[in-house]
Amino acid sequence: MSNTTSTFGGITIPEEYQYWFSKESLWGWVFLLPSLAALGLISVVPILRGIALSFYEYGGLREDVFVGLENYVEVFGLPDFWVVMKNTFVWSFASVVLMAAIGLGFAVLLNREFKGRSIATTLLLLPWTIPFIAVALNWTLLFNYELGMFNGLMKVLGFGEGIPWLGRSRYALFSVMVAYVWRNFPFFMITFLAAMKGIPQDLYEAARVDGSNRLDLFRHITLPFLQPIGVVTTLLMSLWTLNHFTLVFVMTDGGPGNSSMVLPVYIYRQAFMHSNFGLAAAIAVVMLVIMLGYGMVYLRLYQEEVGGK
Repeated sequence: MSNTTSTFGGITIPEEYQYWFSKESLWGWVFLLPSLAALGLISVVPILRGIALSFYEYGGLREDVFVGLENYVEVFGLPDFWVVMKNTFVWSFASVVLMAAIGLGFAVLLNREFKGRSIATTLLLLPWTIPFIAVALNWTLLFNYELGMFNGLMKVLGFGEGIPWLGRSRYALFSVMVAYVWRNFPFFMITFLAAMKGIPQDLYEAARVDGSNRLDLFRHITLPFLQPIGVVTTLLMSLWTLNHFTLVFVMTDGGPGNSSMVLPVYIYRQAFMHSNFGLAAAIAVVMLVIMLGYGMVYLRLYQEEVGGK
């Protein structure tokens, strides 16, 4: 069977590629062009500009000076950079694990029939609807040393005068993490809950007949069915968390010292507080490479564990 049954501009087109040169496909690309142009202008051009800037010393009103790899050498020589890298990975990993665990727990709870389930679902989804800036301001008040609810409860219960949650290096990153997990766990909850609704009930009934208990049902039926959506959800949330700026900046500004500093806030401070735009661009490129690697690892995991199923 021949796979070269048409030509385009005098060039023979294999059969499997003929659709790309059809009238419908060409018109589709025409309608996509405005969106692609806007995406390139908003995303691709700034990324390329940032990569180019990382090789220069930004001059502002003066001409930029090409410095080659000096910015990258300086970045990897900064002691603060490695502290920030550690904070970023601790922040990203711990936050995603906590969100996944809490989201899964509430999804299992809401998957059961009980009175008021729809109201409970709505209330648990509310944090996901609140803007990050509002979350940051409210949780800053909750963690306030003098007026915050947490220290107030500690005083009432006799656990001392309270803790400077956002003012002590030991607790600052953890405190921001609590606010972030509270804001975002509904994303895991609702995706897991939706996936559970798609599990055939016949599987549970057959397993119960065979003598399986609730733990067996969860381990051998629920978890395997949740694995595909869990991989995708974890991928998305990991990338979002790695790139998150607002809560850390508003609640602690990366302090005290660098105890809660993460890469997005560190890039901002280098660029707009220290005017090291070339250095900030180099750090941003390093972060871009990390995020691309992070995404590729999870995509590979998705292909291996999900693609073949």
